[in-house]
Amino acid sequence: MTKLNKAQKEELKHNVVFSCSKHGKDTYFNIKKLEKKRTMRSFVYVWFFDAHGRQEKMWVRIRSGSQRAGFGTLDNAPVLLTHLKLNDPVHFRTDRYGITKPITKENSHA
Repeated sequence: MTKLNKAQKEELKHNVVFSCSKHGKDTYFNIKKLEKKRTMRSFVYVWFFDAHGRQEKMWVRIRSGSQRAGFGTLDNAPVLLTHLKLNDPVHFRTDRYGITKPITKENSHA
């Protein structure tokens, strides 16, 4: 693992849940249920991934749109996907299975 910066260390210490690939989707949906809380209506739980198969699920603060589709900023300090940074802009969309993913050039058809 690469060396973690201060924000990543704090995130890991206070706000990271690791799960195996077998239970990753269950864990994602359990955490995603928090979106329904009144205090979480301006957030969406997004499933990020990279070209190497690494995955990380993080909160995005919604700036426009809804929890189904919109634009926001990353509200977590990534631990695994170090090409992302806290407050990075994120366009996102929720698919028919209830999984919210970032919209990129590679997956804009999703």
